[in-house]
Amino acid sequence: MADAGHLGVAQIVRSGPLKPWQLVTIILCILINISDGLDTSAIAYAAPSILHDWRLAPDTMGLIFSLGAAGLVCGAIFIAPLADRIGRRNIIIGAVALNGVSMLAIAAVDSVEALLALRFVTGLGIGALVPSLSVMVIEFSTARRGNIFLALVHVGFALGAMLGAAMGAVLIESFGWRSIFVFAGMVSLVLAALSVLLLPESLHFLLTRQPRNALARANALLVRLDEPQLKTLPSRPPTRGTGRGTVRMLFAAEHRKTTLLLWLAAFARYFVSYFLTQWKPQILVLAGVSPALAIASGIVTGGAAIMGALLMGTFASAIGAPRATCASFVLCAASLVIFGFIQAEPVLLLTVAAVALFAIEATFTGVVIAATRFYPVELRSTGVGYAIGVGRFGAIAGPYLGGALLAMNLGRAIVYPVYAAACLIGAAAVLLAFRGRKSAAASA
Repeated sequence: MADAGHLGVAQIVRSGPLKPWQLVTIILCILINISDGLDTSAIAYAAPSILHDWRLAPDTMGLIFSLGAAGLVCGAIFIAPLADRIGRRNIIIGAVALNGVSMLAIAAVDSVEALLALRFVTGLGIGALVPSLSVMVIEFSTARRGNIFLALVHVGFALGAMLGAAMGAVLIESFGWRSIFVFAGMVSLVLAALSVLLLPESLHFLLTRQPRNALARANALLVRLDEPQLKTLPSRPPTRGTGRGTVRMLFAAEHRKTTLLLWLAAFARYFVSYFLTQWKPQILVLAGVSPALAIASGIVTGGAAIMGALLMGTFASAIGAPRATCASFVLCAASLVIFGFIQAEPVLLLTVAAVALFAIEATFTGVVIAATRFYPVELRSTGVGYAIGVGRFGAIAGPYLGGALLAMNLGRAIVYPVYAAACLIGAAAVLLAFRGRKSAAASA
């Protein structure tokens, strides 16, 4: 962590009560992640119309989806860590503006090649935002409410996807598939403009990294927070390089084990989550549920996932993020095993599926909370960004393996225990990562 002087200054933000400007910053971050969910989901709701209008093969649309996912990985790994060098505010504003421009550009494309390129660009912005927003919210929250606000940020992504579904239903039928991208792009650009006006730089970043005009910028923020101004900057904590050196710090002796185990836990979460979200309707149909009910199940399971993210903030505050995350992984594993063996009773199947989605979404919030509490301020965006970026490789592997297993005509009793085992691996990774470690993460 930063030195004692920095920890003392940090209490200006972290001690209660919550100041109005902190609340403005947190609400703006939540709104940005809602737009993030809208930008991510827009292509899914436009896909049927694009397939029809352009007469594309399904595998071509799959490639478009995959390029977006590749952008998410690259944004989290290569762009989000830059926030530890140039500031959280700059990355957030730049990423939101990039999303807005790319979404409007998609509305004007007339070729598959252009659509592929722009979905990758949009993925870069979205991938950079999730870690950056998470770090910003933690650094502007009070110690007591930080986990809950971080959970609200992640719920914002789900709300944005739901907004995309609602606006897609209204706009696409009347104005065509391009209209959903125009709407999403305008929302992002409006939020980018609001961010320029309202979003401050993190006080933690200003005092630890000390960029140009850091003292003046820190004092301007302290005035907004109704706190005494600083006469001089506190002593700058020792650093061990920048750029690639910052990434190497993830593997310093005090970080290495936890870093690798957090990556494994994040991979396990994405591996299971993306399998469930993409294959759940088809598996429900194979289990005897009607196609209409299988599709409608997304409402139930989506609501359960939102509740999981929200409640993880409370659980993490009560018992610690590592223990709460481990418990969620185990609950998901148990649900998956039960789902694999119960009879084809629709209500029971949907209930167990909802519990599984509740638990696996909670694990994501828990992993991010643990990561933001574990890494020191000067390494926080890099640590969270790499955990999410590496974890997203699980989003590629999970659905692919599920398709391969289903193609072998294997039943639920075989397929679902495989993913239950992945949950147990994730639980073990979290336990081992923080075993015996008295850190902020362990008590967050």
